Amino acid sequence: MKLRYVFCFAVLLSLLAACAPAAPIAAPTPTAAPATAAIPLPDGERWMTHFKNDLLPFWDRPEALGDPIGRFPSKRCNDGTLYAAQSNPCPEIGENGWLALELEYTVSRSRQTYAYGVAFHLTGEPRYLAYAKAGVDYLRQNAFDRKNGGTYALWNGDSRAWEPAPEFRNPQELAYSLLGISFYYYLTRDPEVLPDILAVKDFIFENYYNPDLNALQWMQASDGSETNPLDKRLVAQLDNLNAYMVLITPLLPEPERSIWKADMVKLANLMIDEFYSEQDNLFFLTVNDPAQKSLAHAGTDFGHSIKAMWMIYHTGLIADEPDLVAFAQTRGRRILEQAYLAESGSWANGYAPGGVLIRDKDWWVYNELNQFAMVMALADPSLAHYLPQTTDYYFRYFVDPQYGEVWTTVDGDTNQPKKDALPKAWPWKNAYHTFEHAMLGYITAQQMYGQPVTLYYAFQEKPAESAIQPYFLRGDLLELLPVARDGVNVYKATFTNIR
Repeated sequence: MKLRYVFCFAVLLSLLAACAPAAPIAAPTPTAAPATAAIPLPDGERWMTHFKNDLLPFWDRPEALGDPIGRFPSKRCNDGTLYAAQSNPCPEIGENGWLALELEYTVSRSRQTYAYGVAFHLTGEPRYLAYAKAGVDYLRQNAFDRKNGGTYALWNGDSRAWEPAPEFRNPQELAYSLLGISFYYYLTRDPEVLPDILAVKDFIFENYYNPDLNALQWMQASDGSETNPLDKRLVAQLDNLNAYMVLITPLLPEPERSIWKADMVKLANLMIDEFYSEQDNLFFLTVNDPAQKSLAHAGTDFGHSIKAMWMIYHTGLIADEPDLVAFAQTRGRRILEQAYLAESGSWANGYAPGGVLIRDKDWWVYNELNQFAMVMALADPSLAHYLPQTTDYYFRYFVDPQYGEVWTTVDGDTNQPKKDALPKAWPWKNAYHTFEHAMLGYITAQQMYGQPVTLYYAFQEKPAESAIQPYFLRGDLLELLPVARDGVNVYKATFTNIR
């Protein structure tokens, strides 16, 4: 089977290379579509260059680290500086009223903690691990509700308090509070942090699963707004899989591993039963009545749909549920077909109600579509045909070449950043999606080009080699070398046969 994949990729790459020019491709005018026939499939080196040059500098600077380090700011101006109402009132924050409030978000800090973990994973530089550890420590000391369970969603600078009350928290924000600490555990297997991960997961499933809804409900009580605490929202289910369960479940001891596997299968099946439309081949975001699960009445984005397919796929692999794997492979492929815009070599965002295609592109939706294509291409090399075009478009139009990172939204008609969009760093847009995208781009491209994958870990105690795997994927551990770096027990892992 491995030889067949290598052969198929070799054929695919040779065809792409035959079309590629010897010199780098000149950038088109801002409104032009990429010259798709002449674009090579990015290799691992190209992804690492993107990571180190386009992304990392925006986050590897004093303004990003917080005071103390680990209290990462939840927003920054597009040039990377800190927003200040009087001295630095950058319009991308100052003109978005809610962003200018003195609120600091757990989701944002957890995502940035994750990002520094990725930076260490790809480079082996201990200071990035130290930044990740600082983020973990800050969250554990402040954002974890040691009295009531779970985690807080935000720090309110006006009231000088962590909020909201337990009954007004939601499973999506609770899940993302575990993103950074879970990635840190994956890198280190630090036994001190695992109990917090287990406790918050138990808190979520014990307090939010509602058998009458066949779903995790949105809140435990009404907060006085128009939000229905019994809302059935896809993200309440999906982001528990995405933020920590797919990564952590294979690393757990028994009986926790079996319990988590069963809960993963429960979430995967209820997402299909409650949120998926066979007719539209999409997942819908809030489904409190049947009309909300149809493009005739509701819109939806491709990002949540393809991420749901991705998580169902990994759930099927981890829990040995081949029907889930097959469901995600077949339906996910169709979503890629729905989302791809051949004339520009890019992904669309989703559909407005009535089935109107949205050609604008949000960064995270674009990342999720690319990532699914990358991972599925490991088993079905034909799906790699999207990637030369879609990644070239991403490198050209999403990346800010002046200050780094990527724009929130790109206009589908002009290929330019939307002027009325949110800034490059805000509470729900941190380094998470872009760093994950680059990491998976590197891992999968190395496999596609028949090259080994090098990743770095910092195990406090070396686990069994079978428990050392490349992120959500699987691979053969070719070599594991201890490397002393600044007093940190760094392990350099080399993988082949990524799948």
